[in-house]
Amino acid sequence: MKKLILKVIRNLIKPHKIPKKIFSKFEYYFNHKKYNQDLFEKEQNNIFNYFGLNRKDGVNELILVKKNLHLNLYTNLGMSSEHEVIFSSLSLDKKKSITEILEIGTFDGFNALLLSNLFPNSNIDTIDLPEKDNDFINFYNRQNKIDEFIKNRNILLSKNKNINFLPINSLKLLNNKKRYDLIWIDGAHGYPVVCIDIINSLYMIKENGLILCDDVNLNLNQINSDKMYNSIASYETLNELKKQNLVDFKLVYKRLDARFNCLEEKRKFIAIVKKTWWFITKETFLIREKKVYLNTSIYFGNFADFLTLNLMY
Repeated sequence: MKKLILKVIRNLIKPHKIPKKIFSKFEYYFNHKKYNQDLFEKEQNNIFNYFGLNRKDGVNELILVKKNLHLNLYTNLGMSSEHEVIFSSLSLDKKKSITEILEIGTFDGFNALLLSNLFPNSNIDTIDLPEKDNDFINFYNRQNKIDEFIKNRNILLSKNKNINFLPINSLKLLNNKKRYDLIWIDGAHGYPVVCIDIINSLYMIKENGLILCDDVNLNLNQINSDKMYNSIASYETLNELKKQNLVDFKLVYKRLDARFNCLEEKRKFIAIVKKTWWFITKETFLIREKKVYLNTSIYFGNFADFLTLNLMY
């Protein structure tokens, strides 16, 4: 009742917005009614096939794993994001060896727990902002229940020994030397953080590894973007990298349920990203040249050249 009263008050304060809201309701209703989920599922299955993944098998495996976890809160597949199906499909692919996983954005810990069950022989590093960080406290409605949120998160993270939680800002991964087979980017979605997360991930991902970016928006403008939840930043960043032949990526629908997908301008996507052959070749060359300069600078005094190459990389 309280929410309804507040909604009425907001409409009375800004009555000029009421016609637009009414039109949006009608638009949603008609698009929801004519939405054909089977067509979108078929398209989604084809994108999975592009990466050698079987989506249907992934869905079945995901249902089984979630039931075994006995966490009813997370078993509604209609509400679930398709990134879970991607992870599940990857876990069934015998051609892919996934032993090192990085998750940027731990949130409540469930996704790390899911990954630990899908990839029981892997090591999972999951990072989130420190508990005292203002952004950690003030976003995702945690302000008045921060202690309870942290307690419940830590309980989930403690359920498997292959989960390693690190309370750090993702920007500090700049100097991380560890390499991963799979990286899941689900931290802040706006500039500049997601852009830096993507760039850092390109240097942390192994040659044949995959990077997944959550909540990719295509139809937002900068005015409607924010730094944490909704932004076009990841899509713009990936597009610029693709133009320079540094990455190849495909977009899959984040959700297929009509509630989330019937309005084109409000659809969200997940990007599946791979480094290009050109990037891998250039990266290998730079690493090799760095080692050569490091070894020869002692004898020939090429410190300036070595420093330049080091900054390039």
